[in-house]
Amino acid sequence: MFAFTGEQISFAGGKMNKRLIKLMAIFLSFVMIMASCGGSDDSSSSDSSSEASSSEASSSETSSSAEEEAPAEEEAEEEAEEEASEPEPEPEPVEERTASDVGITEDSIKIGVVVSDLQGLIDIGFPLPAALTTDHLSERFTKYFDEWNAAGGINGRMVEGVQITWDPLSPATMENSCTEAVLDEGVFMAINASGFSQAFIPCFTEDNDTTFFYGEVASQAMIDAAPNRLFSLNPPSEIAGEAGAQLIVDQGIIPAGSKVGILDSTNPPIAAAGESAATILEGAGYTTTTITVNTLSGDNAAANAEGAAAVAQFTAESVDHVFVILPFIYAEGFWGEVGALQPSWGRTILDSASSNCTPFGASRTNPSAEGALCVTSYDSYASPDGGVGDDDAFEAQCRQEWIDHFPVFNGKSDKGAPSGEVGLETADGELLNSDYAPGECTMQYLIKEALENAGVNPTRDSFADAMKELSGPQAFRSNGEGAFGPGKNYFSTQMQAVEFTLASRSTPKGADGTFNGCPAPVNCWIPVTGEWFKFDS
Repeated sequence: MFAFTGEQISFAGGKMNKRLIKLMAIFLSFVMIMASCGGSDDSSSSDSSSEASSSEASSSETSSSAEEEAPAEEEAEEEAEEEASEPEPEPEPVEERTASDVGITEDSIKIGVVVSDLQGLIDIGFPLPAALTTDHLSERFTKYFDEWNAAGGINGRMVEGVQITWDPLSPATMENSCTEAVLDEGVFMAINASGFSQAFIPCFTEDNDTTFFYGEVASQAMIDAAPNRLFSLNPPSEIAGEAGAQLIVDQGIIPAGSKVGILDSTNPPIAAAGESAATILEGAGYTTTTITVNTLSGDNAAANAEGAAAVAQFTAESVDHVFVILPFIYAEGFWGEVGALQPSWGRTILDSASSNCTPFGASRTNPSAEGALCVTSYDSYASPDGGVGDDDAFEAQCRQEWIDHFPVFNGKSDKGAPSGEVGLETADGELLNSDYAPGECTMQYLIKEALENAGVNPTRDSFADAMKELSGPQAFRSNGEGAFGPGKNYFSTQMQAVEFTLASRSTPKGADGTFNGCPAPVNCWIPVTGEWFKFDS
């Protein structure tokens, strides 16, 4: 018996293929036609035969196709059934926002913006531009917070900036600002771009376990005491002292065996910079003598008087060179006396005090400091070969944001113009407006990224971990770059040597677009060589 695959039908108690039946039918039809037509019409016979062949082929193809398609269709149906029976994956659980740390609620992050109350300086006649107000200092940060909030905040939380003030002439108010921030306001973190005395940072970081982000120089000792709470842009004061002294040694600026005077402060980080400088100098065969000015008493006049008296003391001790580490608001007495007595010794300003080696610090420093050197992480738009440098992409972005944030500057921001200045008139009648604040610009981008990376429910520890992972551009510092890292809580990576240079509103603008090498008609720092060097972390 034959076995057939495919579709079968019953016939006479057995089974017969459809194809066989069709062949039999065709054969019988052919016989009947031949019998009736006598075979006289060949054409008709041929056509019928052709039709029969065609029909047979068609039938064969149909059958074959059906045989091939059937298993494929069954397979597809089975797969579809299997897919339909598989359970859909459960969605990932969404972490709910919680009050994860001090200063963080389900909906907000509270940041203390610690700024100078400038009225005290104005009252003693310190020259400040009209637009440089306490609120302006605070808004350098809070304007960015407003933008973040308008875009949905940080992982859904709104950022609340709380203005905390202190009097630069009254150190006790700095400790009070710490108390207000951490106890009264309960901030998640505090930030200060410039001016805050390093001596009072431990109140935040060590005493109250609160993150403090500083735009200037903090000491390595302070960082070590609170490694997850203190971050800065500039290298620590110890590194500033070492680098400044090493440059003097390497360049042979001071004759071998000379005596070097060090003018430092009762502020511990500034004293640490002085000690680091002395260690380098003494190791190179120099002798040192140190005079310490009391800058923590709150008596600005007394501090400046002590600085003035130091000039005669250094001269009497026959020093060949003096390192000045005082903040510029306490150094006016010293430089005034230098101008009066005209001592023969050289001088270096160390970049370990508030804004000493910045355009603003230069604009407020006595002209008798002319020729003083500084080793600093701050950049300069001035060039050793003349001309004014260009903004890089990040600096250009920061400048435009400054213009957008502060309409008081009339859509204009000029390189080298002191902070807050509006309408600084040059000798040829040009009016210059304030340069932007680069520290605040860099800091806010770092804060934002670290907060975003610290998790849905950030803590001070997760924020610290996120900060230490950051690297990227830096405006007006460190040759445009920066990086934190394990054991490195300061962002800058490079320093350069600059020289204090004189310019004033009466200084004519040169063919190279500078005012005696300065980008604006005010005292400035000009790079000695334009070379940047990386320092060890």
